[in-house]
Formats: sequence, C-alpha cells, structure tokens
Amino acid sequence: MPRLDNSIDIKAPAETVFQYVTDVNHYPEWVKWVKEAERTSEAGGLGATDAIRMQVGPRKQNVEAIVTEYKENETQTRQHTRGMEMTDRISVVPMGTDTTKVAWSVEYKPPMGALGKLMDLIMMETLFDQLMKDSMTRLQGRLEGAG
Repeated sequence: MPRLDNSIDIKAPAETVFQYVTDVNHYPEWVKWVKEAERTSEAGGLGATDAIRMQVGPRKQNVEAIVTEYKENETQTRQHTRGMEMTDRISVVPMGTDTTKVAWSVEYKPPMGALGKLMDLIMMETLFDQLMKDSMTRLQGRLEGAG
C-alpha cells in the first residue's frame, strides 16, 4: 500500500491544533478531498465513527471510518471501514509555547485492482500527495487566522 507523509509547522498551541484536526466536522474546511463529513457516533475519541463524501481525482465515493488510536492532544488514527481502503494518522507535537508541528500520514490501497495500481503509479500518488500538501497549507491558514 502506498504511504504518503507530510508535515507543517503551525503558529498555534498544540491543544488548539489537535482539537481542530481531529474534529471530522472541520475536514471539509481543510482536507482537500473531503467534500462532506459528519461524526456518526455520539462521542469523539477512541472508537468514534464518521462518514465522509470524498473525491480524489475524478472518483467520488462515500466512506466510513473508525478511530483506532487516540491519545488526547497527541495522535489520532482513523481506519476506513467502508469505501476506499485507507488509514490516516495525524500527530501534533508542541514546538515551544506557540508553535505546533503537525505530521500527517496516509496509507491507502488504490481502488480498481491492477488498473488502479497502474493509475496510482502514473498519476494518483502524485495527485494525492499534492492534495495532502495543499490541505496542510489550508490548515495552517485556518489556524493562523489567514484562512
């Protein structure tokens, strides 16, 4: 499975950043491939579930996920349980009093079997990586007040 890793420094406290990036309701504001999102469980944290309408390239689909790892103000891992096979992990690390490093990794299985793997090699991995980078820049703008 391809794995993409990106990180960015944000001038905001770690607690603020963590609360924002782990609230699925904010995903359409900063995650470029998320068009709609809602939490489907009552509470957040470990075991929380959500439903997302996503689009990477021309392909749109509905996915569902569950939080499989959660450490308050540190790390959250979500695994898709329906739709595109994908796991994403986001971590926040305080870098002093007013700066936070956000590290985000995504592992996914290209859809459509062998054809999907070929398309991934040709263009989808590059597109997905660019969408992640654009998302991180958007996140930075939102949390630093420019977005």
